[in-house]
This record gives sequence, C-alpha cells and structure tokens, in this order.
Amino acid sequence: MNPYDFARIDWKHPPERHEPVWHHRLTGNQPLYSGTLDLNIYAETPLFLADPRGVPSDPRQPAQSMRNAQWAYIIPGSSLKGLLRSVVETLGNGCLTLFDGDYERGGIRYRGNVPFAFLHCEKNTQLCIACRIFGMLKERTGGVFLGKVNIGDAQADPEKTYLYDPMYTAVLVGPKPHHAAFYLDEERKYIAGRKFYFHHSPDYKPLAASGPILFGGRPANRFIQPLDYDTLFHARLDFTNLEESEFGALLLAVTLEEDMRHKIGYGKPLGLGSVQLAPARLTLIDYAARYSRPDRGKTILEGTDMWNFFYRFIDTFTQSHLSSQAFADLRRIWRWPPEPGVEYSYPGREWFNTADNKRIADTRNLR
Repeated sequence: MNPYDFARIDWKHPPERHEPVWHHRLTGNQPLYSGTLDLNIYAETPLFLADPRGVPSDPRQPAQSMRNAQWAYIIPGSSLKGLLRSVVETLGNGCLTLFDGDYERGGIRYRGNVPFAFLHCEKNTQLCIACRIFGMLKERTGGVFLGKVNIGDAQADPEKTYLYDPMYTAVLVGPKPHHAAFYLDEERKYIAGRKFYFHHSPDYKPLAASGPILFGGRPANRFIQPLDYDTLFHARLDFTNLEESEFGALLLAVTLEEDMRHKIGYGKPLGLGSVQLAPARLTLIDYAARYSRPDRGKTILEGTDMWNFFYRFIDTFTQSHLSSQAFADLRRIWRWPPEPGVEYSYPGREWFNTADNKRIADTRNLR
C-alpha cells in the first residue's frame, strides 16, 4: 500500500476569514482563553528528528536524533507547532498556507487546481482559523500577524529515554507530484487534498536496508539511530486570547480521538514517527482578574475535570466548524492501532506504466 494518502478539502466551503483578536486585548465582547497546556508525548514507534548539526564525520557512525544544549533528546517546538497547524488547517478548513503549485520536474503546475479563495491568507485583518491561531508565516503586503500559540521544545525524560538499534533506512525519495493521478482528485479538477502518512504496525520493524545505497553515486538512504518505542517527552504549550472556536480547534488538533495518533519527524514513510500527544494539565489564566482574585486569575484542571472541559469546546467546534469529510479521511489514515496486515511501500515505475489514472487505493495489494 502506498505510505500516504490525502485528507480531502471541502471545495464548496472556502475558509472563513475575519479579523483576529489582537494580542493587546484582555477582554472583549466574547470570552477569550489564555493559559498553558502541559503535554506528555509518547513514542509509539521508533522516532528520529534529524539534527542538521549532528551529521557524523565517520560514515560508520549513525546520525543521532536532535538534542538540546543540555544533551537531552528533543522534539523541536517548531516541529510540534507545524504539526498542529497542519491538523488545524485540515480540520478547520483553513487556507493552504504552504501551497506552491509549481514543480520543476515535468513542468507540473497545480495552481489552476486550487480556487483562489483557498490560497494563503494575505491580509492580517482577514485570517482563516489556522492563521488566527498560529499567525501568518511570512510578511506580505497585507501585514503580519504573530501567532497566539507558542510551543517549547519537548524534552525527553532522562529516565524514560530509550535508543533503537542503529539502522540503514530504506530508500527515501522526494515527493512525486508529477503522478497527477495521486495528487489530483478523480476528475483531475482539484488537488487531492492535504497529504498525511499512514502509521505502520508497531509489531513490525521500520523499513530498513542492509547497508548504504547509492543512486547516481549519491546516498539514497541514511544510517541513523532513532529513539525507541516508549520514549517519553514533556512539552509545554502556551496560548493567549483564543476565541472559543480557535480554542476548540487547538484542543481537537492536540487530542484527536482515542484511536488516532500523530505522525512527526524523519522517515514517516518507513514506519518512523508515530506519537501520542497526551494532555496532562491545563492551566487557565484570566488576565483581567489577575489582580482582583486570591488565585490571581489562575485555574488548574487535571484528569476528568480537564477532559470534561476539553469536550465542551471540542464539541462546539465539531458542531459548527469541523470539516467532517477531512476528519473522516484523517481518521482513516491516522487510525491506531493501524489496520492489520497492510504493508506500505512506494509503487515502482513499472506499476505506474501499466495503466493510466491509478489511484492510491489501487496500491492496496502492492508488494
């Protein structure tokens, strides 16, 4: 089975855009939510976060996963923020922030396959739900908007850090958007959606090779030492001035559903990078009441009380803003445990040459 599929986009409903609540606002005509969410992150499969500074000079030594200045293994906060943003964009029908549409190989241009209303937000007074939460990524003529969510690096618990055996990965290649049958919908009218990778069964080892592989004299795989199953990380997510729908979208992006998991890091097509994000504690801060209440406007929720609070906002978001088609697709792709008996690998050139317009579902029995 092809290792990725797409969460479809509801083209009949463009992103809902409006002016964000600005950072200096503490109160307003609607409730605003600020505080901190403490997260535990569990590795459900081996996990590798490539460190550009950590390339061994000796090719016989495996590359190590990313560490901080204290030499603790980490998941960078920027990676976590990007992961959550992509989920909010998907489930909240946000704009296509990173869509380019032009690919050099084959002269592919997909710009005509995306309606203008779905392209990235251009004005900081008219932002989709993802841009209101996470900000506009780069400066444009319409101004910038700093995100209202900040995530620090997730640091591995030193007593629950485990190393997987060094491995040569199977061959990893770049995206192949010239396979239009995969990257466009069945009518070839619109792009297929947002790309996500399936989880691999934790009962199987990640796809590996017996040694280095060269394509055209250049390495096509890597020698790495991932972190092992059950490695535990701790992270802190800060949020400020979120509207009710934004808060619900963020909480759903973090928690998903009980039988789903996130995917992050290097080697996702090979079976690496499946993680569980488990909220441990929610701290709400009412800045307007910070100097008028004995608790300084702070409320701490854990356990059942925290989850009941989550469900209130998730349910509201689900009823009014959720892209149900996209969530159904993501639920299928990110289901946990994964569907049993499925082996994931990229189709070869010969497979594509045997017929036109093959879909990802046609790769199901591929070996």
